Amino acid sequence: MINLPESKFEKKRLTTLSRLNNVALPGNLMVAVCVVVLFRRQIQPLLLTSWFFAMIFVLLTRLFIHRQYNSQKKATILPQIWFLRFGISTSANGILWGILGVYANNNASLIYLSITLIILAGLLAASVAIDSVSIPIFCGFAMPLLIPVSISLFMSGEFERIVLGILTLGYLGVMTQSTIQLNKVILTSLVYRYEKLQLLDDLQKEKSQVMGLNEQLALDIEQRKQTEKEKERLIRQLQKVLNEVKTLSGLIPICAQCKKIRDDKGYWNQIESYIHEHSDADFSHGICPDCAKKLYPDMNLYDD
Repeated sequence: MINLPESKFEKKRLTTLSRLNNVALPGNLMVAVCVVVLFRRQIQPLLLTSWFFAMIFVLLTRLFIHRQYNSQKKATILPQIWFLRFGISTSANGILWGILGVYANNNASLIYLSITLIILAGLLAASVAIDSVSIPIFCGFAMPLLIPVSISLFMSGEFERIVLGILTLGYLGVMTQSTIQLNKVILTSLVYRYEKLQLLDDLQKEKSQVMGLNEQLALDIEQRKQTEKEKERLIRQLQKVLNEVKTLSGLIPICAQCKKIRDDKGYWNQIESYIHEHSDADFSHGICPDCAKKLYPDMNLYDD
């Protein structure tokens, strides 16, 4: 398995957390509106209004942090700072929900308390899916969500409420364990995703290298073809020259008296005819000085 660099690993976790907040924020707002409608007669209007506006402020803060993160250049982000910002805003969200639970336990009937605990349990289940990418952020939301109300239930002294407190803590323990397991799955998935991206990047580089080699090979083949064509052209020229060149070699039988030459078929030929046939030489006739004296003694052909 490839070891994912810590900085890239943290940034991928942060990106996943930010993306999941797109679901968390509208969900919290919708539940808060339902609580206001449900508890409008159970909670004093001023307290309920204050709680609701505090919830709106926290959700807007989370939205602002989310948008600020998305507008940042990922290469310059410091993951620790942004995890802290997400964690503080999420914890504030959990504290407000925990306050609602404590208030419902101290001031509402058992039915409304049960409804409140069901709402808080649903929020915690949603947090498992959304915040499990970071165990500290999950704990920052889950612990103030259920632990204060569980303590309040134990302190009430009523059997039914104590049982609800035990169930609430048990549910918190189960959800925390589920979050830990899901966190391991998410982290493993991030590592495998990085490995896949790294492998694709390596394959792309290999592909580029292979394409470069193919282009070079095609160029070499083309150059070789041109070289072969040039070679064939030179061979043809040389063959043409060789075909035009005629040479005389070896022993040539010649008559000692008349100077005729015997060819391969046994015929005697004039020396002019033989040389003309077996070479590219030709003759122009004249009379040498010795023959001129013999043939034309009365004529001084070579006298100055």
